[in-house]
Amino acid sequence: MKRKISIYFALAMPALAATLIMVSAAENPHGDIRFDCTDCHTTESWHTLRDSLAFNHDDTGFRLDAAHKSAPCGRCHTDPVFSHVGTACADCHADHHGGQLGDDCGECHTPLDWQPRMDILSKHAERGFPLTGVHAVADCESCHGEGERDHLIGTATECEVCHRSQALLVTSPDHSQPGFESDCERCHHAAFGNWQQTTYNHEFFPLTGAHKSLQCIQCHESGYTGIPTDCFGCHETDYNATTDPSHVASQFSTDCASCHNNSAWQPAIFDHNATSFPLTGQHVGVNCIACHESTYSGTPSACYACHQTDYEGTTDPAHSTLGFPKTCEDCHTTNNWTSASFDHNTTAFPLTGQHTTLNCIACHETTYAGTAANCYACHQTDYDGTNDPTHSAAGFPTDCESCHTTNGWSPSTWDHDAQFFPIYSGAHVGRWTECIECHTIPTDFGTFDCTVCHAHNQTDMDAHHSQIQDYSYASERCYDCHPRGIH
Repeated sequence: MKRKISIYFALAMPALAATLIMVSAAENPHGDIRFDCTDCHTTESWHTLRDSLAFNHDDTGFRLDAAHKSAPCGRCHTDPVFSHVGTACADCHADHHGGQLGDDCGECHTPLDWQPRMDILSKHAERGFPLTGVHAVADCESCHGEGERDHLIGTATECEVCHRSQALLVTSPDHSQPGFESDCERCHHAAFGNWQQTTYNHEFFPLTGAHKSLQCIQCHESGYTGIPTDCFGCHETDYNATTDPSHVASQFSTDCASCHNNSAWQPAIFDHNATSFPLTGQHVGVNCIACHESTYSGTPSACYACHQTDYEGTTDPAHSTLGFPKTCEDCHTTNNWTSASFDHNTTAFPLTGQHTTLNCIACHETTYAGTAANCYACHQTDYDGTNDPTHSAAGFPTDCESCHTTNGWSPSTWDHDAQFFPIYSGAHVGRWTECIECHTIPTDFGTFDCTVCHAHNQTDMDAHHSQIQDYSYASERCYDCHPRGIH
């Protein structure tokens, strides 16, 4: 009754409320709280609180933030209501970490909610396991497990400890096969946000072309360690099975990259032009086996090695019989065998005049090697058969080109009347029969003797030329005064 009266007076007479002597702590429903009742209550009803409370929790030294601000007062101030309570987190929040992480919950949690705050990332990094990617947003329990104690300290940092079950489920490639890398970070990274996307760098054997789309197991069917990086190590079956041409029978090099690329096994990309025997003309379309029928290693590059049959079968002219050189490229090109392209003008005997239309056999009837280049060697018959004048009897030189050209043996280019002395016209027509009558020295046609033909004697000649200055009885002096044979 006494308590009800006190409350009544406080409600009915607000002017006296400030002067009332408050009831003892034992009877005060707010414990040891000492505030003015009107800060929170109205005179309408004790249970009606003011719309805008004058009470400021900051004045207590514990500011209410986030979830604390909206929490019912009784959540912290249990019994008696609004009695003083501790301000440490652990005073309200039970320690789920068994005291191993200290009692400062604020290192990991905030009043916003109980979930760990971002400061935990730096704390985690300090402990040797930085949280990145999906690890940064994962529930602690997903790695540290559930429980009241001993689940945060000493957790293994190896990926496999947490992800072993995921690794065992992977079949492409099968992570459980012998020799498979157990260091998850070689291929996976938390930043990707999923287990399927990998960061593995195939650095020891860069994957290009068709290799990009292969399943790992296609090359690593026997394991992941000790796998050869040379093409033949994986493509031996392709090598052995190829028949056009047969790589095995032809002893092809096992360096697959010399003919193939990693886009596909076919077609081959071997560049014969990069070798010492570039392919030109008809060689371009020839099947490899046509030249490499027995082997690819050590195949000779000399034309004769492949064209011996052509050489021996040619009869116009007969290469074999006439001892033709076996350097086929001297006469033939890669365009075809039949159209010889030998350029005689590059030799010591260029072909001109009638020589250009002659068949090779006309000059090279016995041999091609060492054929004489002087005219007489081929034209001796012409020389011996000429009787106007008779070359042989007159002792003509065998230097045919001094009188003849390659345009024809007859007529000759020797014009005695125009160039030297008129013996086919004028006073000397019909006065001689053989060159030796004037050219008394058979081997020297530059020497002639006028006095032999005219039967002159020096006494008469001297008397006849007594009035001629610089006269002398000599053939060359006769020619000096009578160059055309005129008296």
